[in-house]
Amino acid sequence: MTARPATAPDGRLDDRPASLGRRFLAVLVDQVVLLVLGGGVVLVAALRASAALRDGAAAPDAPAVPVPLLLAAVVLATVVTVAQWLAHGRLGWTLGRRLVGVRTVDVHSRRPVGAGRVLVRGLVVAAGTLVCAVGQYVVLLSPLLDRTGRRRGWHDRAVDAEVLRVTTSSRRGQGAHRHVAGTDAAPAGAAAGERPVPERPAVVATAVRGPQAPEVPTPVASALATPAGGLVLAPLHPQRSAPDLDTRAIPAVRSAPTLAFGLAPELETTRPAAPRTDVIPEPRPEPTPGLRVAFDDGRVLTVERLALVGRNPSPGPGLQVVRVADPTRSVSKTHLQLAVDSAGGAWVVDRGSTNGTLVTLPDGGQVVCPVDHPVRLREGAVVVFGDRSLRVVTMPVVTQGRSPVA
Repeated sequence: MTARPATAPDGRLDDRPASLGRRFLAVLVDQVVLLVLGGGVVLVAALRASAALRDGAAAPDAPAVPVPLLLAAVVLATVVTVAQWLAHGRLGWTLGRRLVGVRTVDVHSRRPVGAGRVLVRGLVVAAGTLVCAVGQYVVLLSPLLDRTGRRRGWHDRAVDAEVLRVTTSSRRGQGAHRHVAGTDAAPAGAAAGERPVPERPAVVATAVRGPQAPEVPTPVASALATPAGGLVLAPLHPQRSAPDLDTRAIPAVRSAPTLAFGLAPELETTRPAAPRTDVIPEPRPEPTPGLRVAFDDGRVLTVERLALVGRNPSPGPGLQVVRVADPTRSVSKTHLQLAVDSAGGAWVVDRGSTNGTLVTLPDGGQVVCPVDHPVRLREGAVVVFGDRSLRVVTMPVVTQGRSPVA
């Protein structure tokens, strides 16, 4: 999939975009902090100086604010502004963003965007003041105009960034068993005041050591193993590997005693056959470390790390860009991404496309790809995106001492 999101300082980076209310509250907290730490004194001095100039007193007899206090306030406000700017660029959060649980990251790598891009982002908002002195508010409200649902404003798109929420550790434990469809409602039969019990996935009984040992359920990623023709949603947290099978649950097969029937030795003895020269084994293809997929136009692609697929994906460091021709424009600019991991798994992720992504498994089951949630691929699976499609030809091969992902 995409490069894994970096862990936030106060929790885990979520894939959900931050709401406009959280973003406004974060900016408000930052402004209050700046006003308390020197900015308020500078603002009062500026307002009084402006009022004096407007009244014609170009040189007032006594300054409204003492000069030492004004100089200290200017220095303190400058230090706070620079510290907030550097923290926003290098860590992805300011004091207000950290308090309300949001973080500014790069769209592709989920890493902080850097101080330079934060500065450009702020200049886009400041440039809005040139339009009737209210353009900056239009820029700040532009996330409401994002048709992809990611709430990216014009200032976010200018630096290819987005603002995501941060899930704290306590919330992580409560949301681990969230329903696949996204509903957290309690069951109809639950008593008032009782804490709803999260639904558990399908389980299989493992082996027991003795006649009195309890059975230990093991979760199974049964969301992908659907009957033929079934249409299901992908799991929010896909299993990376199947559960281990306890061989102690398999009854031992005892060797059969020697037959008492007196069969002929010629029938019981197996002799080695002579080598055959008429059979020439076909050369086995050399295993590839990446994921091999075949597009419907005949192209064959090997994904070794991370590939963005669409009409015109934006290139980036460490990214493999795959452009597909689509005259009907049913494929989004960056429609989906393909990725492999060190364990030999392959994943497809929808990047908020207009027409969505559908995975048809080899057994006939179909999986609808939610936005920014990985869906595991298998050999022979077909991925349909818009009017185009691709088929998984070969899964990644993990060789000893080497993984397909650097």
